[in-house]
Amino acid sequence: MSKLLKFTIILLTVFIYKAKAEFINPTSVSENVETVVENSKSMKDLEEFLSKSDEMILEVKLKEEKEILLKSKRKEIEKYLENGKNILPIIVKTLVEHNLPKELAFIPIIESHYINGLKSPKGAAGIWQLMPETARNLGLVVNKEVDERLDPVKSTIAAVKYLKKLYSIFGDWKLVLASYNAGHNKVIVKTSYHGNTFSSIKKYLPKQTQNYVLKFLATVEVAMMIMEEKKLHKNEPSFEVVKVKGGYSLDKVASLIYIPKEKLITLNPHFLKKRIPDDGNEYNLYVPKGYGKLAEALLNDMS
Repeated sequence: MSKLLKFTIILLTVFIYKAKAEFINPTSVSENVETVVENSKSMKDLEEFLSKSDEMILEVKLKEEKEILLKSKRKEIEKYLENGKNILPIIVKTLVEHNLPKELAFIPIIESHYINGLKSPKGAAGIWQLMPETARNLGLVVNKEVDERLDPVKSTIAAVKYLKKLYSIFGDWKLVLASYNAGHNKVIVKTSYHGNTFSSIKKYLPKQTQNYVLKFLATVEVAMMIMEEKKLHKNEPSFEVVKVKGGYSLDKVASLIYIPKEKLITLNPHFLKKRIPDDGNEYNLYVPKGYGKLAEALLNDMS
C-alpha cells in the first residue's frame, strides 16, 4: 500500500469519528447519567434491605438456638451457673464499674463453664480463656511460677479491660464477641472490606465464630431466665481475697490459719508451684470466707 493511500485512510477515519461525535445529543447523555444515578439509589436501597434481612434472619436463628438450649441444654447451663456462683457477683460488679453490659458476665459459660483451672489445647486458660500474650498485655503475670489467668478476680479485671478496648474499636457488641472468639485483627480486616456490622461480615468469618456469637446471645437469655428463677443473683462469694507479697508456701499458710491445705490449693490454682513467689509483686491469696483478717494479720506479721 502506497504512503498516499495510507494517509487518505487515516484522514477518512478521523473524519468519520469526528462526525459521530458531533451527532451525540447532550440531552440523551444527561438522561443516561440520571438513569445511572437512579440505579445507584436502587442499589443502596437493596443493600439496606439485604442488611435488614440479615438481621431478621439472625433474630430467627437466635430464637431457634434459644429453644434448643431450653430443650436440651438447660441442665448444663444450670450446672455452669452453679460453677460460677462465687465469681459471678464479682464479674457483674466489675462490668458495672466499667459501664459495660452485665450480660457479658456470661461469656465464661461458653469459654470455660466457669471452671477456673481450665486450659485449652491452644494455650488459653482461666474462666475467660485468655491467651498468654493477651494476658501479659493486659497486665497479668504469666510465667513458670504464677499464671494470673487462673486468678478469678485479676483475670476478670483484665478481660473487662479487653472487652472495653474492643468496643472502643468496633462500637458494636456483636463485633466485640466475634473479636473475642476470632481475634480483633481478623475482624478489623473483614469490616474494612465488607462493612462494619456483624451481619455484613458474618459469612466471611469462620463458622466457629458465627456460631459463637449466636450461641452467646441465646445463652444470655436462657442464663438470665435461670438466674431469676433460682434467685442466683443473690449469691455472694464464699471466699475472701488477701493481698500478699511472697515467700510463703500454701502449705504453711494453710497451717497458720487452720484450714486443709487441699482447700487452699484449690482456691489458688494461679500459684503453679503451690507457693507465693518472693519477687516483689503483690498477689491475690484466696481464703475461705471468714479467714481473711486472720490470714492478713498473720502474713503481715511475718513480713
